[in-house]
Amino acid sequence: MALLDAFKQQVLSLGRSEARAKARPLLVGDESFERSAAGLDQRTSEKFVLFWLLSDRALYLVAGGSDADWAFCVPYADIAEMSLEFDEDAEMLPWHIRIELLESGPDEVTTLGEEADPGNPLAPPPPRTIGEDEWRRLVRGEIIPIEGYAATSRKFRSTLAHHLASTDGILRIRGEDKAEAQRRLKMKRKSASKADG
Repeated sequence: MALLDAFKQQVLSLGRSEARAKARPLLVGDESFERSAAGLDQRTSEKFVLFWLLSDRALYLVAGGSDADWAFCVPYADIAEMSLEFDEDAEMLPWHIRIELLESGPDEVTTLGEEADPGNPLAPPPPRTIGEDEWRRLVRGEIIPIEGYAATSRKFRSTLAHHLASTDGILRIRGEDKAEAQRRLKMKRKSASKADG
């Protein structure tokens, strides 16, 4: 793996905890994050760092750009379709993730408010429900990218499949067999390397 790619991977790994912290105020009750994927809007000349966080009730989209950060809580019922496609030739971020949101979702989508609580200025801004116009802009990818390139785990993909199945959302995964073959090959090489050492 090229040094720049290795550096990007390290930045994304560190960014996961920051993304969770950013989205945590949107959690409801005892809800918690289960799995996550990290990535970029493009493999080259990227403008956004992207995170897909899963809980038992929603997908959290967290994005950071040069101007600001965003976090959205999108209940699974508001997702029409997600597709994950594996590129076996990509050394970094081999999965392309694309989300299609419903034009009019049944559940409320929330984001962070713009101003903190005056009574508690150190606390993050409270959640707010997005309006119809903001939702349409999010659906069209005008606020943050709703597709990008990521590294995902088998557990992330199986958790996502489970949650989308419960709301009749469509999940299309292409290349799972190739991803699994690559994973097994890496494990085999790692074992051989330890045996030689």
